[in-house]
Amino acid sequence: MIDFRYHLVSIIAVFLALALGLVVGASALRGPLVDQLKDTSNRLKNSNEALRRQNNAAGQVSTYDNQVIGAAAAQVVAGRLKDQSVVFVEAPGADDQMRAQTADMVSKAGARISGYVTLQNKYLDPNQQATLNELTDRLKPAGLTFSADATSYDRTADELAWVLVTKQAARNGQEDPAAGQVLSGFKEAGFLTYSGQPATRATLAIVIAPAAASSDKNAAADNKALGALPMALYTYGGGTVVVGDPDSATEGGMIKALRDDDDVKGHVATVDTGDIPAGRLTAVLALAAAKQGKVGDYGIGSKADGALPTPIPTPTPTMTKKK
Repeated sequence: MIDFRYHLVSIIAVFLALALGLVVGASALRGPLVDQLKDTSNRLKNSNEALRRQNNAAGQVSTYDNQVIGAAAAQVVAGRLKDQSVVFVEAPGADDQMRAQTADMVSKAGARISGYVTLQNKYLDPNQQATLNELTDRLKPAGLTFSADATSYDRTADELAWVLVTKQAARNGQEDPAAGQVLSGFKEAGFLTYSGQPATRATLAIVIAPAAASSDKNAAADNKALGALPMALYTYGGGTVVVGDPDSATEGGMIKALRDDDDVKGHVATVDTGDIPAGRLTAVLALAAAKQGKVGDYGIGSKADGALPTPIPTPTPTMTKKK
């Protein structure tokens, strides 16, 4: 009978054989194998060092580009939005810093910023849609009509756009009590916040897209709901640009959803490089072009028409008094 001691001796014998084989094999191959390993290690080390230098150089070039563009931007955009006013609308999850830096560029272009409106997460909550719809009906100003086939988000977007922008020069910059009541109503209900004087109605609008593309199951519905607002701002105002980062032009991103929508094409401009100075400069040029009726998609993402509008819009001439 084979007992436990037999198994133990057999296992020990196997391990001794393996150990002996490793020793003999290592002794025979030690020289060539070690040399080969050393050579491979040196090559990998040199390759890694070269990549590190290339990465540092690319970072320095990028920093240099941003510094040059940032320094020259004020002169490049000067006068391009003269006599215009711009309202900023932030989607839930938008980058506040992107908004602030884009607003600075817009101010350098000569525009007045009427105010900032920030949509809250509650705005996209499916459980709040009925409440949002009821509020929209209750706050609807006299003179505003909704399309018969408008969705609930289309109706809300139309109402917000009606109080935020205008095509009429006489209404630009004028505080409208009815518009203020609409914004206050949505704010008190927790659907948005605002600062500045957005009820004075701007001529142009910039929408800041969410900073990250969504992988949520409701991403398509959320982007459809958000997309209704820039379309409404286009309808009631003089031009609208949606600004985001490269991620916003990927699957699940607001800008990609807009670029994939044939109903939006030719009406709302998009810029997917708003996280860098060149992109914010492009946003101003895109807004100036939209004011002139030329709309495109700019940046580096899918379906971009190019880096910036072509031809570049000319600045509004400064009027000089005759002597």
